Order: sequence, then C-alpha cells, then structure tokens
Amino acid sequence: MAVLPLHPGTMGGVRRLGLPAVLLALALVLTGCGLKAEPTGGEAAFPSQAVDAAGAAVSLAAAPDRIVVLDPGAGAVLRGIGLESAVVDASPGDAAALAADPATDLVVVPLALPESSAARIAAATDAAVYRYGAAPLDTAPTAITQLGLAVGRGPQAAAVARSVADGLAALAARMAGEAPVRTLVQGPGVVAYGPQTPLGQAVALAGGANVFPADAAWSPDTVRALDVDAWVSADPGGSSLAALAGIEELAAVPAIRDGRVIEAPRDGYPVDAALPRALEGLAERLRAQPGAS
Repeated sequence: MAVLPLHPGTMGGVRRLGLPAVLLALALVLTGCGLKAEPTGGEAAFPSQAVDAAGAAVSLAAAPDRIVVLDPGAGAVLRGIGLESAVVDASPGDAAALAADPATDLVVVPLALPESSAARIAAATDAAVYRYGAAPLDTAPTAITQLGLAVGRGPQAAAVARSVADGLAALAARMAGEAPVRTLVQGPGVVAYGPQTPLGQAVALAGGANVFPADAAWSPDTVRALDVDAWVSADPGGSSLAALAGIEELAAVPAIRDGRVIEAPRDGYPVDAALPRALEGLAERLRAQPGAS
C-alpha cells in the first residue's frame, strides 16, 4: 500500500465533514488500498507518513520499539494492531520522564492535553510527538487510521477503523428514528458542559439533546425550568443521584425523579474499537425506564 504525503491542513477539512462524508471517504481509502476486512500482516514500508489529530505531519523512520502513550484509546488501538510489547502507559505526571528515555520512538498524547503540558513533554524527548483524538467524535475512524499509518500498521488499523465506522453508522441510523432525550451534561461542580466538549459530543451521538448550548453554570432554579429527562454526570467531578435527589428544588425534575443519572468519563469515551459499544450503552441509559437496572 503506497501512502501519499498529507499536508497538515488536510485534517481541518476532515474535521468539518459530517459522519456520512467521513464514512464515504474512509470507504474509498480502504477500497483504493485493496484492503480486506482482516489485517494483512504484511511488512510496512518506512518512513511512515501520517497526520495527527492536530493536523501535524508525523513520520517514523523505522518500526517503533517503544511508544509512550498518555491516551487510553490510542493505547487500546496500538495493542489491538499488534504493538502491545511496544506500548508504555504514561500519565501527564510521568510522561516527560518516560519520553526522555533514548529508546522512545514515539510519544502519543491526547488532543485535549493542554498545550503547556504537550510542550513540556516534547521538550523532554527527541522522539516524535503525536496528538491523538477525534474532534468531532464521529471522525474516530480517521483518527484510528492515521495512528496506524504512523506506526506502520495501516492495514490492521484500517480494519479497526472500518468496524468503528460501521458501528457509528448503525448507531446514527438508529438515532434517526428516536426522539432526542433532553439531557443535562454536568461537569465538575455546578458547571454544565456544552455540546462541543468531548462528553457533550458523546451524548449527542447517543441521541441526547443538550439543554445547555455552551458551558455554563447551572442552579436548581435554572434546571427546574428545563424539563431535563436525563442527567449525564462527569466522572470524576459530577454529582451522584443521591446528592441530586437531596436537593429539594430538583425533586420534580424527570431525570432525578426517575433515577436517570448516568456517570460517564469526564473526558468522553476512549477513541478505540469499543467506542460504538460505549455509545450504544449510553443511548440505552439515556432512555432507561424508571426502575430499570
């Protein structure tokens, strides 16, 4: 499979595409490369060429032996395409020290990581730094494909991307026939997340209609007037059902009254093979009947 160089600006256009366009583009790439649904296991040609989620071109001269990974979704993808032995899990606190190891070939950081933290890690290593994520979330197949190309596992990553694309398309088809669920997405404390946050995007794909159009503070008085049917509480930082039920002004809010308070990852769901299943589970919980487990 020949990989053509990609200009860093390419990803900006990809992010603006809707889900159908992204799926069509991915299908054309897969067809043009002659890929089958299963990994081919063939040797990759290096140097590799890919574009990360921030729009930067990333290239490796040879197959990576050590990849420091801060993003759980990227770690799962890399393990799933056969690079488990190369992956070194890291956190923002220890990433710079792990990346400084001369054996490190690549450092993968979340797209949402603050620029100051990413710059500190980049300054500590001679390895390439790759920003990973999907913004908007429905570009997850593209994110997975590009990460695979970066590490020389394009066919294997394309198989994962195809599965994710199929899952997201099936979920979109299902949501097209469902009434949106009025949802409050609560971040830490009394901050309501808007639809552009990672967790807000996950709620939207799962058929939730965000009652706050942008990040804003909420109060019992404002929420009481919004007729909220489901409450997605960021973990960590959001409120539990018990805490919300203890606020007298919220007792009549449908989401609280019916016990439809859902804990979800504060930074959204990992972008990996399990993403469609995670969103399907969220869609089910947004619509759970009172008393359902």
